[in-house]
Amino acid sequence: MNFSGFTTVVNECCEWLMKLAFLNTLWVVFSVLGLGIFGWAPATAAVFAVLRKRLTSNDEFKMVPFFWSVYKKEFFKANLIGLFLVFGSWSFYFSLSTLLYLPQAAMIAIGTVFFIALILFLVVSLFIFPVFTHYDTNLRTCFRYALMIGLANLHYCLIIGISLGIIGVLFHAFPGMLLFYSISLPVWCVIAISLRVFTNMESFEQNVERNSYTYN
Repeated sequence: MNFSGFTTVVNECCEWLMKLAFLNTLWVVFSVLGLGIFGWAPATAAVFAVLRKRLTSNDEFKMVPFFWSVYKKEFFKANLIGLFLVFGSWSFYFSLSTLLYLPQAAMIAIGTVFFIALILFLVVSLFIFPVFTHYDTNLRTCFRYALMIGLANLHYCLIIGISLGIIGVLFHAFPGMLLFYSISLPVWCVIAISLRVFTNMESFEQNVERNSYTYN
């Protein structure tokens, strides 16, 4: 049995868990720094950016300075995304509360529109931060990309949803994990799957361009 290989894997897993715990602490600290309501969204964007860099590059970098640079640079834009997510969530919550008291015919008609709008909102919500940290573009384009990429990869949306559900069950079974991984672990799950989507899309675009060039 190759104990050396097993030990290496265990060490790498432990190192990742320590980094995720530290990143979670940074999220809490910088969220408080922004008075909570103004801090959680840029802190979340910074967590996505750090994990994206970890997953796409083998170069070592100092986590705190990089986190702080993203936090400062994207503070305003990230808060606009946060406002969209919070306002959208509350709107759907209160709309659902109202929908339940409508007559049956109106409930079916309006409920259909509500369900479609909710699906679109969830799709954008899953991909907006990954797109925001992966593509260098304006905020309006980020929302459009998030919607288009999500709709074109609904099966990945389902995978992300199931993965987050499993993490939620894990947190419920072991509440102590929330202290160390409440944000960093779900973000790691979302960005890891999103990067797979982006890679597939970029490979497809390259193949299309190559075939087009060959045909011409």
